[in-house]
Amino acid sequence: MFLNLKYNYGNTIFKIIIFLPVISFFLGFYLDENSAGAGGYNGDIKWIKSNINIFLDNDLRAAVLHPDFFGNRTPLIYILQKIFNPFFNNYEAYRVTSFFVSLIGPIIFYQLLRKKYFNVEKEILFLIASLIYLSPYYRTSAFWGLNENYGLITAITSFYFLYKVLHISNFKFLDLILLIFFSSLSVYFDLKLAFVPLVSFLVIMFSQNNFKIKFIILLIYIILSIPYLALIIYWEGIVPIKTQIANQNTITAVEDFNKIYFIHLGYAATLISFYILPILLFTNKNLAKDLKEVFQKKETYIFLFFILSLVFSLFYLFDFEKFTVKDYWIGLGVVHKLSILITDNLLFREIITYIFFFFSFCLIYFFYTRNKVDVVYLLYFFLLSLLLWPLMQEYFDPIILILVFSLFKSVKYFTKTRALLIFAYFSIFLSIANFYYN
Repeated sequence: MFLNLKYNYGNTIFKIIIFLPVISFFLGFYLDENSAGAGGYNGDIKWIKSNINIFLDNDLRAAVLHPDFFGNRTPLIYILQKIFNPFFNNYEAYRVTSFFVSLIGPIIFYQLLRKKYFNVEKEILFLIASLIYLSPYYRTSAFWGLNENYGLITAITSFYFLYKVLHISNFKFLDLILLIFFSSLSVYFDLKLAFVPLVSFLVIMFSQNNFKIKFIILLIYIILSIPYLALIIYWEGIVPIKTQIANQNTITAVEDFNKIYFIHLGYAATLISFYILPILLFTNKNLAKDLKEVFQKKETYIFLFFILSLVFSLFYLFDFEKFTVKDYWIGLGVVHKLSILITDNLLFREIITYIFFFFSFCLIYFFYTRNKVDVVYLLYFFLLSLLLWPLMQEYFDPIILILVFSLFKSVKYFTKTRALLIFAYFSIFLSIANFYYN
């Protein structure tokens, strides 16, 4: 009887805890939280307001082709807002609509998790899905009317339909059409999410034997890409003209490829590993045994030698002071900011950074040993990091978390205790982000 009371008490506590991310999401909006640094009335909303005014003051064609349109995304979200949002011209009301739309993302994510992890308790999956509400970047975008969350929501929706198409034998053809539609929308809402239609397209092509279906899929993707291709031709690059002028260090056209930032590979590894670390620790049944198996393989030591060589090459090739102090005033993610908090000594910061580079690559290699296809998904983010400047944590948060739980085959095992540990990990991160920016 005592054990039964203890179980019921623990179960009740767990059911209360799973609603904390949702409660904190509402509380953060009420308190005007800015946990990513891009929020506030003087944050990114300043240039978003400028774009809004362009669409308010012009017809759609003139607004889309306006020379002052700025940002790393297509004008689609502004077109939809102008047509469907009655509060488009009222910023405070516009913030409210952004907040309520952002509530949808984790709800769809929960539906996906229920299908993929059908043998896991619903309360655990609800808590895992609610982790998105703890993302500093998802929260800041939701609270201040920024545009990032629309792409994340369509990406989650794409993964939902991708799972149905791949794993449900009697899926409807409509599911396939919706997969193509939402994965294409992801790119229009955020170019950095180009891997969503790419993964969807390739996975379907390799899993389908029906040539007719493959041809229809290819044709629809081509048709849906035409508006963006037209914009690229007009802009002479993949982002608006004004953005190319303002962000000349980012590679947006073919002639920019001489600027590739190889040191970003290390920072990308730290950013990716930051999100997969708690998943490795708390969703693995036999971690010690698996690690022992990895270190019994000759390939592991070849990989370690390769990574050490890469890290030392970056150490000697890059001027750390110039790169992190003179050239960079923003970005590079959690490890860069942690090194700044730990010490003012530049040499110690450099040593800390390269140590994190090494162990981050090792962590990703462990996932590679579990399932090679899982890590293939991550290669996209390494490639992306080579082209972007500045490299921001928001490019990885919370999309890596969403990607891992949605597509990784090596993630299978959950318990309430381990879900709580993952929740604690990201709660602490949110708390530190709020402290750092406020």
